Amino acid sequence: MRQISSIDILDALCSSIRIDIANNSVARIVPYLDESVNGEWLTNKARFSYDALSIQRSYYPKIFIGDQFIQVS
Repeated sequence: MRQISSIDILDALCSSIRIDIANNSVARIVPYLDESVNGEWLTNKARFSYDALSIQRSYYPKIFIGDQFIQVS
């Protein structure tokens, strides 16, 4: 697992984060210890933002009609 130090651009603090990469995809985002900025805290928005990089929910759009989802083009 490769580790990259970076900053969180999703909040105003620019918290220090560590991005762990495995198999050329982001595996997790965790806080990086920096007492002057954020200590060991990280927002959930930043912690789980990598989910949007790997899961595309709009490949097959669907409409909920009645009690089921119907695929649309």
